[in-house]
Amino acid sequence: MKKLILSFSIIMSAMIILPDFAEAQLFGGKNKRRRSSRKIGSFSGSKRLFNPEISYYAFGGGINALNYFGEIAPRPTSLSTDISFTRPGINLFLKQKFGDRYSWKVNFMWGRLSASDRETVSPTGNNFVQENANRYLRNLNFRNDIFELSFQGQVDLFKHGGRFSSRPPLNIYAFFGGGIIYHNPKGRAPENFYTGAYIDQGQAISLSDYANQWVSLRELGTEGQFFSADVKERYAQEYGKELPDPYSRIQLVIPVGIGARYKLTNNLDIALEIGYRHTFTDYLDDVSGEYVDLGAFGSLEDARANQDIALAMAMSDLSNQFTQEEFSSIQEFVYVPGVDSHNSRLSNLAWSRAKGYGNAAGIGNDDPRRNIRGNQRDNDIYIVTNISITYIMGGGFVRGAKFR
Repeated sequence: MKKLILSFSIIMSAMIILPDFAEAQLFGGKNKRRRSSRKIGSFSGSKRLFNPEISYYAFGGGINALNYFGEIAPRPTSLSTDISFTRPGINLFLKQKFGDRYSWKVNFMWGRLSASDRETVSPTGNNFVQENANRYLRNLNFRNDIFELSFQGQVDLFKHGGRFSSRPPLNIYAFFGGGIIYHNPKGRAPENFYTGAYIDQGQAISLSDYANQWVSLRELGTEGQFFSADVKERYAQEYGKELPDPYSRIQLVIPVGIGARYKLTNNLDIALEIGYRHTFTDYLDDVSGEYVDLGAFGSLEDARANQDIALAMAMSDLSNQFTQEEFSSIQEFVYVPGVDSHNSRLSNLAWSRAKGYGNAAGIGNDDPRRNIRGNQRDNDIYIVTNISITYIMGGGFVRGAKFR
């Protein structure tokens, strides 16, 4: 990610330093005759003659395509994504041009991120190899509606100091800004929580109130975020680990990217841009750290009496939602075959978990590599591809054009 941001900084610097050269190459030399004809042709609103800061406002909207990069991806790398989960979104914006090539924009966007271990790493796909098979057994899934409000600065490659109607027919630009997002990851609930090794062998606790519905994952505290203070203290004593705090639904985001716009009419532009969103959270997918002792959610009796507790247990660890036949059919692809049986140190709950996620599991149920649920090294990111239409407002909204 650092290389990506560095590359973008270089592009931005080049666009600021070299626009005169690029404009000269595209439109020809700046001889005296051309300068004179330009002055005459743009007399009604020339920046150079009448106002060095001619400005106009514009508004518009478009269609987005969002791609997610995080733990639930085809391969365990930070730049892996499943294109089949690309989902559409929309955006609305208000912008103002000022100076030769600068603009600012307030942008509101909605889009959906989603992924599924079972679909992304499928036994019928071409990426079902040893490094990914355990990701399939992890069996996590999510979708997350992203509401983003951002302020962005924009730098055009080609200068334009005249009225909006005399802008270049094609321009390239880069943008950078800051914003906030509201997000709430959800997961699809199974029909039952199983305390045994497989669906067809385990003891089923019904989740009929939630089965096949999309449930909010944050409230469940799937990685122990909402355990009580007493339980967290006992957990630290038993396992020597501190559990994470709840993550916020509101997060900061840094949008950066490039685009190109084309002049359709005097007042309309169409633009295509691609932007990278740097986030400061690893929980867009509700997956970041380690599996927890499911007994910390409650006892076996608690799970039977309260579907909310059983749901939290199930969504925290979905790795035993397989029949024995399904599980056996993929054992040759995984690092370590079989399942681990666990007895809670905090209650009378017993459950099973598929062995080894991410890296080859070591020996012993408490081996840290066997307990990996996510990847804490990298935050989640997403890419936004956008096609938009811009309407430029004339008349009283245009400043600096003294002669009309």
